[in-house]
Amino acid sequence: MLTLLSLVLVLALGLLQPTPVCALTGQQIAFALQAELSSGSEVVLTSNTSAYPAKNFTPRYNIATPPTYTVAVKPALAVDVQKVVQYALHNNASFLATGSGHGYSTSLDRLQAGIDLDLGFFNSIEIDTVAKTMTIGGSVSSNDLASALQAAGMEATLGQCGCIGYPGASLGGGIGPYSGLYGPMSDSLLSAEIITGRGQLLNVSSTQHPDLFYGLKGAGFNFGVATSLTYRIYPATNGGNAMLAQMIFPGALNQSVWQIVSNFTASNQPKELAIGLDARYVAAMGGMVVMANFIYIGPQSAGMKVIQPFLDLKPANLNISTVAWADIPFKAFYGGIAEGGCTAGAYYVPHSLNLYQIDVPNLVEVFNYMNKTLATNEVLQGVAIAMQQYAQYGFQLQDAKTSAWPYRDVVSFVQIDGVATNPSQLPAVGKYGRKIRDRLHHGSGRKDLQTYVHFANGNESPAALYSAAKLPGLRALKREYDPARLFSWYNPI
Repeated sequence: MLTLLSLVLVLALGLLQPTPVCALTGQQIAFALQAELSSGSEVVLTSNTSAYPAKNFTPRYNIATPPTYTVAVKPALAVDVQKVVQYALHNNASFLATGSGHGYSTSLDRLQAGIDLDLGFFNSIEIDTVAKTMTIGGSVSSNDLASALQAAGMEATLGQCGCIGYPGASLGGGIGPYSGLYGPMSDSLLSAEIITGRGQLLNVSSTQHPDLFYGLKGAGFNFGVATSLTYRIYPATNGGNAMLAQMIFPGALNQSVWQIVSNFTASNQPKELAIGLDARYVAAMGGMVVMANFIYIGPQSAGMKVIQPFLDLKPANLNISTVAWADIPFKAFYGGIAEGGCTAGAYYVPHSLNLYQIDVPNLVEVFNYMNKTLATNEVLQGVAIAMQQYAQYGFQLQDAKTSAWPYRDVVSFVQIDGVATNPSQLPAVGKYGRKIRDRLHHGSGRKDLQTYVHFANGNESPAALYSAAKLPGLRALKREYDPARLFSWYNPI
């Protein structure tokens, strides 16, 4: 049992998670919010199945470990969002702000019978090609933003899944194929309008509340709700086009693939090149294969020369083309990311880790282990390893002290994707995915597990997500801007 002194210390360190103690019924909450919010806002009981979930509210992609709600509210204005946060603060009510509904973390299922704060009305996009900036609402999807930027002759770092909410991704850093050029999305953030855990509506930038601005760039969802954000954008490279090369290697070539990949680490990888690898069991091909996806931000002729070592392995299903920058999320990995990662209603169990080296023997050992164990277990054949390797150039453009984004020296961001077909398979899929993660960690180049927060399972330590070096400062920011820990459901600090 905690003594009074130890309880005070634990609370001060922010190690206890919030416990919802709101005794109000859903009807009472809905009635109170309807009386407070502007006429353009929407408030419904989630028990009203004709209104929720309906087209006006965002469906959740991952249904394996979902949060649950009694009331859903869709604010029309930033001051309405502020009123919802203030209501929750004063009534000990729990809520979760959602943009696209794409977050996979299992930590979210700790929120039960809360308020669904849907930011769907905050979907504006304003692009200034002269100032090279864009200002977007808090729920703008990556797909919609990519289309608008492409039409304007501009670009920015986007994630691999086009259906994600761009603001939410950037608050956790945000990585993608163009990170080799521009770094994480958060490095391009210039300012934000945010409602903090104290119920304040603040404009935050490097000159206004710079301490909070630092925290927003990598751990932002721990401090408040962002309703409007302004980013730096960039003139389109290569006329807004890139080379997309896709290929499949049989399992017998996996060691050769890893060896070539190891030659592109650190300063050896061109900033224009993004390497994506997917190791999975394909029964129709007789076992494990490696699917490879290369994006080269430049002319196809130049890109072909860069990936020639892979071409020399004579891969199967070779497909090389020039595509519009905005179409990459739809076409990468033969369209598999758009289809699998952006399909609502999936039973998905994520695990992940950062690699700081490409340990070829370790990767071969894990690959062979999967080939052996998956051959006789169809339930687990939905588990795959996805690796994203970006050049260090973009991540080194800004000093590590400028943001909460902790991992600028990662060689490969790895996801162990676990997909089940029904809830009964989830324990086995989760256990196997964690086993693969732990085996890969032996060759990661780090003693302690470290992982990108948006790829995380939710059972990792905060130090693994935010780094031991940055965690004390982030917890100090938490005490300043969210002392009641309202924002502590998604991979909290």
